[in-house]
Amino acid sequence: MIIIYLILTVCLLIASIYDATTKRIPNWISLIIIVSGLSWNYFSAEGLGLRDSGLGLVAGLLLMLPGHVFGSMGAGDVKLMAAIGSVAGFDRVLDIVLYGYLLMLVMAVLFVTVKGDLIKLLLRYKMLLFGLFSGILAYQKPDSSEAAGQRMPLAPAITLSTFYVLYPEICNLRFMVNICHF
Repeated sequence: MIIIYLILTVCLLIASIYDATTKRIPNWISLIIIVSGLSWNYFSAEGLGLRDSGLGLVAGLLLMLPGHVFGSMGAGDVKLMAAIGSVAGFDRVLDIVLYGYLLMLVMAVLFVTVKGDLIKLLLRYKMLLFGLFSGILAYQKPDSSEAAGQRMPLAPAITLSTFYVLYPEICNLRFMVNICHF
């Protein structure tokens, strides 16, 4: 169990740093996590089993895919969550996605606020809501000079939500006792 969480931790930290600096997540990181997760859960006596691992992979993919389709996240973020699902399994990946989306929302609002474009964003959504109630759909897509039109690295949010959900299980491992009881 220690080995799979160590691999997951190292890969997620690398993905977060890489995403923060280049705004991309390399496919090899997700591939390492997927192969490790499926292998561990199939071959290990402590594993979840191939069915739960596979369902976690598919659930992570399908729950993040709408974000990619609507343009709010890249394909690397979707693949990373699917990879996490292969390690965490179906039940835990649902929690990871939920907390991940909440954390991404907080990060996005902070990002737009720090860049000074919060008023522009709120006016754009006010116009959208007015259009919905009046029957005239009017949404103006942000341009690339605005904070809302720029890509934001999401791997750090995915990493934090993963650690938050897996924290109790990691703390049950004997080598982490000193870290978990601070």
